[in-house]
Amino acid sequence: MACLVACIVLPGRAQDPSPPPPLVIAVAGDTLPEPYWRPQNKIDTLMDGMRAEFARADLVFLNLEQPITSSKKATPYKNPALVKAKKDYILRATNPGIPKMLKDAGVGLVGLANNHMMDYMEIGLRDTEQYFQEAGLPFVGAGPKADAERAFTFQRDGRRVALLAFSDVVPNGAKATATSSGIASAKNEEDLANAIQAARREADFVVLMIHWGGQGSHQIIPRQRQLARAAVAAGCDVVMGMHPHVLQGIEYVDDKPVFYSLGNFAMASSLAAQRETVLVRLIFGEKKLEAVELVPVLSSSDGVPQVAEGKQAAEILGNLDALCWKFNSRIVDGRLKMGPVREAPKPKRASGKSTNAAPSKRTSKSSPSKVQPTPPKQSGA
Repeated sequence: MACLVACIVLPGRAQDPSPPPPLVIAVAGDTLPEPYWRPQNKIDTLMDGMRAEFARADLVFLNLEQPITSSKKATPYKNPALVKAKKDYILRATNPGIPKMLKDAGVGLVGLANNHMMDYMEIGLRDTEQYFQEAGLPFVGAGPKADAERAFTFQRDGRRVALLAFSDVVPNGAKATATSSGIASAKNEEDLANAIQAARREADFVVLMIHWGGQGSHQIIPRQRQLARAAVAAGCDVVMGMHPHVLQGIEYVDDKPVFYSLGNFAMASSLAAQRETVLVRLIFGEKKLEAVELVPVLSSSDGVPQVAEGKQAAEILGNLDALCWKFNSRIVDGRLKMGPVREAPKPKRASGKSTNAAPSKRTSKSSPSKVQPTPPKQSGA
């Protein structure tokens, strides 16, 4: 009888399984491994200052701002006078080891939808795709139209995050079509919305990387806000802007964060504002985006990124927070928070002198409200 009693299993309430750990997607801005206006960095060590930070994420996603090719057949569609005057640029990298370097450093996905990916035509794009395929590093935003507009879906612990790359800066001859390779274009908002909706059907969360806006200014343009609202309406959870090469403000659209520009992540420049950025950590729970963390990053003048610390870190986050005053966001202890729109502090007068407490100190002559375009041979993307 003792054995019989011992063998009886009484019904009871099973304990709820522990929730899965947060899923972390880290997003970085414009990356240009081979700037022609600077001595070439050692590719193998370019991302050494970011390896530990990359390792804290489940997936790292960044924008590559140049094709990788040995082709010398540059695009004929860019205005030669503008290129000669350094008002437009034709870019390329020639080192086929770049994709392997990025993967070895911890990058898991690369966006190719930008205004330079077709600078060496379809052959340049094909070479780039081949090098990424050989390295086993996925990419999004380029190829024939169906491929360029298709999301990459990352899955872990039962959650799926779809990631897309589009560009609203589309030079002639660069747009992907059904019959020719190119970049995913946001010029037709219906194409963008359809891609987001298709991604939404296959995933729990959708992240859009988009090239847009003007260059060299912290001010956004109306088109950015228009596209942000279209993307969120279509089902996007986070919008990550690229192309202006400096930080811009962050706005919540229907509770979804829109980063209007992450600035440069790894791009040579002598201008302080073009060397400040953040690595954005998107922390997804089971049902929602639970938190957004901002890791301040400062690049060297040669475009080598490094996690900022101390006073430099506080300055970068302070500058970005100042750009959020006109939006419904703020940065508190390295985290993005939604809140009421703030007004910039009014100038205070002391001893007959006027001071503006809005931005923190800068290490260049540019102000957070406006940055002049980079001088020739300083930034070309």
